[in-house]
Amino acid sequence: MPKAVRVALPILFIAAVYCGGAPVEALQPDASDVVMAVWIAAVLVTGVANVVNACVDRGEGSPRRLAFWDMLLKLCMVPFHLLVFAAGLAMSIALAVVPGLIFAAPLMAGMLAVIDYVMLLFTSSYGFAAVLRARGQGLITSTSAAVLFVLHGLFVTDVVAAIVLYVMVRKAENPQAPSEEGPAA
Repeated sequence: MPKAVRVALPILFIAAVYCGGAPVEALQPDASDVVMAVWIAAVLVTGVANVVNACVDRGEGSPRRLAFWDMLLKLCMVPFHLLVFAAGLAMSIALAVVPGLIFAAPLMAGMLAVIDYVMLLFTSSYGFAAVLRARGQGLITSTSAAVLFVLHGLFVTDVVAAIVLYVMVRKAENPQAPSEEGPAA
């Protein structure tokens, strides 16, 4: 895959997530259903394109590059996950005020959970690929690979795992030269 595409896809994914349907809404201000459909389609298309991008990136330095994009996407998605959490919290507070919402709450909570987890998996695709490539190249141990692989599938720990993976791969690729200082006098 060309380098420009490899770099553009993660950026397009972040833009799709955070721009929402703003471009469509600018053209059709009263078409909220269309805006939501376009936003969902844009996020799904760019998310799947990023999964494919992560799977086909096998070039020189791919574990480090994949770990970098994994870490960057995870950090960029933190505000989105916080907004989904805030929506769930607002729904819980609304339940206290309007008891009739108890029938809609499971549906809404399920939708929020699915949206959040799909986003987590889209961004974790880079981490999964980086773990597999790093293990294949001997940059990380099998135990580390197993732990990082599992942590990439869980909320909150995925961000920590992405940072740890990037640091581990970077250190393994750039080992520090031994100090050339002589013994202290």
